[in-house]
Amino acid sequence: MKAKTGESTTEFEVTSGITLSRTLIPTLPPNFLSRKHLFSRLENPSPSTTVVLAPAGYGKTSLVAEWAQSQRDRVIWVTLAESDTLEEMSAIFIQATRNILPGFAPWFDEEPGIRPVENVRRWGNELLATGKDFILVIDNLRQHTARDVDIAVKLIEQFPPNLQFVTIRRDSIETVYATFSSRGPLTVVGMNVLAFSPEEVRALADVQKVSLESPEILASISAAHGWPAATAMLLQHISKDNQAIDFENVISAQSDPLRALVVSVLNEVDSKLRSMLVSLSIVEEFSHLEAEVILADAYDFDLINQAAIEGRFFMQIPGVEKRFEFSALVREVLLVELRKDKNRKIGIHSALLSFYEFRNQSNLALEHAYLAGNLEKVSELFPSAARVLQSTGQGRELIRWALFAGDASQLGLIKRGTVELAGHIASLDYHSLSNTAEHLRNSAKGTVLEGFIKQITHAALAHVDLAFGRFETFNENFQIAMKPQDGPIMLGIDEQVGLLRLAAMVSFILDEGEKIEAIESEARALISTPELSLAHYHLTGIRAMSLLLAGEYRNAYEIAQQQYSQALLKGFTGFFGPLESLSVMARCQWEFGNSKEALHLYKQLRDLSEEWKQWHWYFVADGFLSRDMAVQGLITEALDKVSCERKKASQLASSDSLNTLIDLTELFVRYELNDLERVIPLLNRVPSSNLVRQIQLSIDEKLGKKSARDDAKNLPHRTPREKIWKHLADVHAVLDQEQLAMKEMKKALEVGAIVGAKETFLRRSQEMGNLIMKIAGDNPTVYLEDLATSVADRIKNNQNRTNDLASALTKRELEVLRHLSTERPISAIAGSLHISLNTMKTHLKNLYRKMEVDGRVSAVEKAKANFIL
Repeated sequence: MKAKTGESTTEFEVTSGITLSRTLIPTLPPNFLSRKHLFSRLENPSPSTTVVLAPAGYGKTSLVAEWAQSQRDRVIWVTLAESDTLEEMSAIFIQATRNILPGFAPWFDEEPGIRPVENVRRWGNELLATGKDFILVIDNLRQHTARDVDIAVKLIEQFPPNLQFVTIRRDSIETVYATFSSRGPLTVVGMNVLAFSPEEVRALADVQKVSLESPEILASISAAHGWPAATAMLLQHISKDNQAIDFENVISAQSDPLRALVVSVLNEVDSKLRSMLVSLSIVEEFSHLEAEVILADAYDFDLINQAAIEGRFFMQIPGVEKRFEFSALVREVLLVELRKDKNRKIGIHSALLSFYEFRNQSNLALEHAYLAGNLEKVSELFPSAARVLQSTGQGRELIRWALFAGDASQLGLIKRGTVELAGHIASLDYHSLSNTAEHLRNSAKGTVLEGFIKQITHAALAHVDLAFGRFETFNENFQIAMKPQDGPIMLGIDEQVGLLRLAAMVSFILDEGEKIEAIESEARALISTPELSLAHYHLTGIRAMSLLLAGEYRNAYEIAQQQYSQALLKGFTGFFGPLESLSVMARCQWEFGNSKEALHLYKQLRDLSEEWKQWHWYFVADGFLSRDMAVQGLITEALDKVSCERKKASQLASSDSLNTLIDLTELFVRYELNDLERVIPLLNRVPSSNLVRQIQLSIDEKLGKKSARDDAKNLPHRTPREKIWKHLADVHAVLDQEQLAMKEMKKALEVGAIVGAKETFLRRSQEMGNLIMKIAGDNPTVYLEDLATSVADRIKNNQNRTNDLASALTKRELEVLRHLSTERPISAIAGSLHISLNTMKTHLKNLYRKMEVDGRVSAVEKAKANFIL
């Protein structure tokens, strides 16, 4: 029949009773996200089998359809429905083949009633006779296919060798895989492959005009774990008002398509697995041990592992301990079902309460005590739980639980305020912390808690002072917080030792060894029981810093490692994070001569400090990276880094205090540069420390001050570190008398061998380095031989660096460089050298290029650093 205007004509006959759309490659929606990068997973030779296996909403059909479009002339596409009989399936096969081979299998219409297996055999033989390769795609929408397994095996066995078979399925039938493999290579494209990558999620977000810069919105999208359909729906939800998703509200809406998607997947699950999932949904994540508590007799180790591998409901979290995390979408649907069985829910919470309480995990027990309705247990668990929440940075959780710290009376509200104060410390919300402290002091005036509130608020403010490097103000608040007050309660042992740890950090940063030893003694005197684990954690940090400043490098490193491991295990962050142990380990690795490891640790310290807003540690770590540049001769780069540090400090509150830390860094860099004009004013404004005193002594000697020699003789020599410095000063004093110098150097090396010191000796002059190599030659111990080798390498590198730079410059350029170190103008220097101003500019251009500097000042600085001037 002739088509009317505007109608399309059919290019082939349609088999009677067949829905044509089920034999054609599906049309992709206009907003479909192309996934051509996955085509390689589907492109397998004939004969082979490709199984595309995933739950609903993973884009299985869309992916294969996009790929099939590029292979259109040889793709036989079949879509099977739940109600299809075997006879109907045979007809669909024939029609799908006729779509690309018109007139195929005329016998099918002429001989009705042929058995399905015979139909497939003849179909396969006729395909083989064409001499071409084909792709058979079966999009199987049938969910209850177990009954068809035997027939399916027989059908697949009839497939010809010129056929690549691609099957799209929601469920897996393991017994058919052997038959698949017998045909040739078998490829399974599963959920992990089909899940959206972060790049695809961002691309889809761009289409929906959703910004993923918000952590809350990103968390909402991440809840889908890359589930394509769920991700798309979530982005549609968010695009309406650009707000994060409230999963509980979305899932409770019976008509929401997102809920329907999750429910459709759960409806495919057998009753045993579904019951297990409902019970486990009481927690966001769990281990096998916790699953056993939740499920009791219904616990099934293998079933949990299998479910995690499939990843439809929960998946394994990367890490040492085997833990599993629920999809937030799936969990909300399961929780709706669990909440209907109140007795079951309360029973599980009670079981978890007992489990966590027995394991001394009070913070976890607290949540389940409340959900089980056991308020008496909530009050009992709260104090210890609060400490855990604070030390692990869960400030918001702590503030949420503040309700249980006190009743609605004036004193009760004040007690709640103290918990909120601790929550702000944990959350690093310094502004709210200061406001809450002021409000608490005003509220507590005239009450029995006034003294305690005075202690706790000054303790809180001391944390802020430390973070911004306000060491003088810190000391004032610290002294008030540690002073006993009148009242029914005062700071606990954990809190007092924690404050002493902060004071120890100040002494450590300022290199005050004796002060930190006194702090350690005070902390030990407070601890009278081994049960105060948090207090012992604080003490370990104090001990590590004390040992480092004493020069007990090996012991300091071991103790710091202990604290660091404990912090990682317990998840401590912020002020409780193991930043001092990172600093100690970095300093020790540097002293051991392992500069690569040291720099890695300092970068880790810097990044964590920035994340946790611990600016005192940030500038300590970044300052050391600047010092390393100076030691390597990268003076210009080091000074640029110092400038960047000052700029960053200016953007923070109390930049003047933080500039003290930056002054210490610049002092070291300028000293390496031998820039006395800048070193002397810096020495006059930085706090006194061992390093500062050593630099002062060296400058005094260079300036020819008579007291310098006497000052060297009077250096302290109580700790290993002081002994090494004292002996090295004595070596320097008699360096022109080799035997005496050798005697003093041996004393320094004996101490160095015990504590593992190395870098201290490597930074000495070449003359001292030669003494070390001679001593090692006479007494070749492992320590001395290793040190001597490093000394030789250091001398060689310094000489090569100097020679390489000097040799790159011409004689005239060297003359220009020497004149640049004066304050004379360029025109005057040109006159002295009897050259024109243009010639002078040419020399300067070449000089700056060869030295890789940007001007006169940096050229002189680099020349001094490399001993050219």
